This record gives sequence, C-alpha cells and structure tokens, in this order.
Amino acid sequence: MAEEKRRDWRQVAQEAVNETNSEKLHALARELIAALERREHRLSENLPPSPQSGQFSRRLLLVDDEESIRLTLPPILRGQSFDVHVASSLSEALAEIREQKYDVLVCDLNISKEGDGFRVVEAMEEANPQCVVILLTGYPGLESATQAVHIEVDDYFVKPADVELLVSTIERKLRARRGVGAP
Repeated sequence: MAEEKRRDWRQVAQEAVNETNSEKLHALARELIAALERREHRLSENLPPSPQSGQFSRRLLLVDDEESIRLTLPPILRGQSFDVHVASSLSEALAEIREQKYDVLVCDLNISKEGDGFRVVEAMEEANPQCVVILLTGYPGLESATQAVHIEVDDYFVKPADVELLVSTIERKLRARRGVGAP
C-alpha cells in the first residue's frame, strides 16, 4: 500500500483519466495531490525560485464536464504556479469569463453538447483577446479542427492529453503572447 501511495503523479493522472467509479476517482485525486505536493517540495528544495513566478498573472480557466479532468488537471496546473478556476458547464464558464480576467483558457470542445467549447472561446476572445486558448476534445474531427484553426485557437489537444506537453505549450504560448523569451 505504501508503495502505491508513492507512485509518480503521471501514473496516477493517467489512471484517473480513465476511471469512472467516483469513489476511486476521488481517492486517485487525493493520491495525485499528495504526489504533486511531494514533487513540489523536492523541486523547491533543489531549485532557485523561478523568475517567472509572480512576474506575470497566470490565471487559468479550465472548462470541462468530465469530473476526472476537473479533479486531476487543476492540482497539476497549480503545481506549475497557475491560479486555476474551474467550470463544469457552459453557463458556469460564461459567468467566470464575465467576472474575471483570464490569461489562459483550457476548454473541452463538447461540454454538454457538441461545439459548446466554441461558444466559450468566442466569449473569452470578446472579453480578453490576449488570452491563450487551448481546446481539449475526446472526439477529434476534421470539422472541429478546421473550425479551431479558423477562430485561431492557440492549440488543440486530444484527450487524454499529454499533461507535460499541455503545460509546456501553455508556457510557450504565454511567453510568446507577452513577448518574453519566446523561442
């Protein structure tokens, strides 16, 4: 049992993505948080403070109707110094966008019905055209990818997304948007 509690956060996150039992999902979320806290503690002991932390706002809105995503992704993003807010429906997302300014939007394409994510993206672009926009989808298709290109989202990931690639993409897009050391 102790060995299971020491699993790498990537293993736990991958298992949680496919879990449908809510009790097991909650246990996996607790395990993921503990693993991320251990990782953050190790990193803070071994690395100097990041010049990025605190320099810019890193407010992120995650919109997804899948409980497993809402439970597992926010702790990972918080571990990367993002101020994460979560919405599980179209109406919650639109309310968040009206109330707060966000630097990053990570949004499921199909929230409660197909294409809801595009409505969220449109609202975000109207409220904050400088926001980095990342779409997630479990049902990729040429039509949705084409529409994403036409509305100029910053990236499009298929679930289950590679979390490290997602985070590095967000970081790179934020740097580019702010004109700071963009490769």
